[in-house]
Amino acid sequence: MEPVFYWIIAAVILGAIELFTGTLVLAMVGVGAVLAGIGASLGAPFWLQAILFGAGSIASIVGLRPFLKQALEGDRGADRAPSAFGMRAIEGAEARVLTKVDVSGGLVEIHGDNWTAFPLEPDQVLEPGESVTVVEIKGATVIVWKQT
Repeated sequence: MEPVFYWIIAAVILGAIELFTGTLVLAMVGVGAVLAGIGASLGAPFWLQAILFGAGSIASIVGLRPFLKQALEGDRGADRAPSAFGMRAIEGAEARVLTKVDVSGGLVEIHGDNWTAFPLEPDQVLEPGESVTVVEIKGATVIVWKQT
């Protein structure tokens, strides 16, 4: 197999792992792998590919990551709370019950998306149309609670 494919595979794996970490470090190392892959596709020797990988990773971590991180975090003025995104934006959000939610589960709508839900308290039964608050996220399931 050509070395360029190893670099592409490394970049894809690093990018996939980055989706779960959210630190932007592995994505920047993936940029280094892409640069090394470009070098490999142009016929560069392995030592030059390794230098491209290292230099590209370091340069993107130092030069690109701060700007991306700032853009993702948004404006953090003194009078404004930081805006949450991803899973953090769902915790504490209001949801609407679509199907009955009890200890065996149910379905709620959060920001237009349907989620499997379980009540926070096992004896609580939530009926369709009720508004609830998302307390916790467990994988692809949310734990919801309705104040009584």
